[in-house]
Amino acid sequence: MKKVLLVLLFVMILPCNTLSAIQEKEQRLKATTAALVVQSLQLGERAQQLFSIKDELLRIVQERKGKITLQEDFIVDAVTELKYVATVAYFEGNLLGAVLALKEKFKLQFINDRIIEFQNSLESTTLSLRPIQIAYSGIENGAALQQIERSIKIVQSLIETYRNSIEVLLRMREKQAKEIEKVQP
Repeated sequence: MKKVLLVLLFVMILPCNTLSAIQEKEQRLKATTAALVVQSLQLGERAQQLFSIKDELLRIVQERKGKITLQEDFIVDAVTELKYVATVAYFEGNLLGAVLALKEKFKLQFINDRIIEFQNSLESTTLSLRPIQIAYSGIENGAALQQIERSIKIVQSLIETYRNSIEVLLRMREKQAKEIEKVQP
């Protein structure tokens, strides 16, 4: 009688545990997917903001008739860095979003490639921040200063977005690796 009761209890508990494990796994997958989409959208939004600032700074320089001063040189230096940072962010945002559209057999390699690229983007964006800060210190034009100050904040948040994206990709890589282990003997 005890054995029958134990088996009956086991059968009743097992499906609940299995169901909750499946639901938990599904919730984690949805959370990871949502985080990935958010990171991708943030990268694109920040890229657009930087492109807009770049255009405004160029307008300030172009308004200057005649000789270009050291201040305009600083602005052009900042514009060059902003264009580079914004372009990288734009493409990385698009490629990050592509992770979700890939077939399973290609996903792990693509994730690994994205992690390496994001680490490179993080490093290069961090390096690009320095010339922008130097330009900021050499400019007296109030409108340009305001735009460059805004761009510095955006680039700093972009650096944080790259870090967050790397974390999301690392979680996805771990999940993909576990999935592959289950399929392969």
